Amino acid sequence: MKKRKLGLAGLILFLLLTGCGKPAQETAASAENEAPEEARQETEEDEESSGVEMTSWRESVQKMFEDPYGDYSETGGEIAFLTDGSVEDGAYNEAIFNGVRMYALGAGTSFSYYHADPNAPESYEEIIQRAVEDNAGLIVCAGDIFGEAVGALQETYPQTSFLLVDAVPHDGEGEEISPAQNVHCVLFHEEQAGYLAGYMAVWEGYRNLGFIGGREEPAVLRYGYGYLQGINAAAKDLSLDDVVVNYWYADTYSADIAVREKADGWYENGTQIIFACGGGLYESVLEAAENQDGLMIGVDIDQCRISDRVLTSAVKNIGPAVTDALDEYYAAGGWSEEDAGQVKRYGVEEGCAAIPVIDTEWRFQEIPTTHFFEIYKQMKRGDRTVSDAIDAPPEVAIAVNYE
Repeated sequence: MKKRKLGLAGLILFLLLTGCGKPAQETAASAENEAPEEARQETEEDEESSGVEMTSWRESVQKMFEDPYGDYSETGGEIAFLTDGSVEDGAYNEAIFNGVRMYALGAGTSFSYYHADPNAPESYEEIIQRAVEDNAGLIVCAGDIFGEAVGALQETYPQTSFLLVDAVPHDGEGEEISPAQNVHCVLFHEEQAGYLAGYMAVWEGYRNLGFIGGREEPAVLRYGYGYLQGINAAAKDLSLDDVVVNYWYADTYSADIAVREKADGWYENGTQIIFACGGGLYESVLEAAENQDGLMIGVDIDQCRISDRVLTSAVKNIGPAVTDALDEYYAAGGWSEEDAGQVKRYGVEEGCAAIPVIDTEWRFQEIPTTHFFEIYKQMKRGDRTVSDAIDAPPEVAIAVNYE
């Protein structure tokens, strides 16, 4: 099949839209060149008067992914994306799928997606087998939940390549298995993004904070533990002794009545802002925030466009990392020696862990963007470090109520 070359201009546009790979200095320069505040306000007023809803942004993004050549397939496809959630969840899965689509549509590579049943553990191996039977050349798997399935099947299908996002192969007991030569793993320094979100929230003036995570899986643990470290660092820098954090794992990545009730209770008892970390569960936290006049921190992608209740988001720019991996894979005709059987982690150093600043609404009232960039640059230089250990919660001086 003849490939359409993914043009450099297209890749640059994608990176500009997402921010991944941009050095802090370049990002700061871009921020200084944003449209004047008056012009932005006029645009917002025009949108309000015209009746344009928040979904208009989603529609504009979807327009970027129009498929005039018919690269998307209902089944089969050279690239198969596997998930156990919606590919339009407004968060994690959508970010990965957008990375797949961006590469595939630019390069002229056929692609498809498959859903596993989160309530049927055997379905994860089954959909891998189905994608292999449908002649997928590269299978992209979303989340740690696929680590066991790939660990069991990577040697069974040596002619099929795997890209594991946020996971490494492991056995049924959670013990890591060395990735085979047909496997490449992409991980992130979520703790760095969580740190920045927590640090900035305390500097903004919030003293009663919350964290609701999906499941106790590595990515969620890193987000949460980084969040605690950032809150603790800000409390220390500001000489505060009254900062409190409520902390809970919901054991689900979906909107759920238990999540909403937990968030409702926290807001009623004084929690000001909750970091909603885990797929679609943010919908339940957001509902509670709207009912109780609270605020929320989003995750994975910039969720400020969803609601004005979202103060900021801890982002890790998944889509560009996926696109980068796919570009390397097809440029080399398979996983290269640097990627085969290897794990690559993206973070502040690669411009892939932050809170949104460009192409977003800066909702902090007490903190200028320059303060954020100073903290960000300290992290890039190694002057401010964040532990990525997840074997136990970090030792902090602030009060943390684990539920």
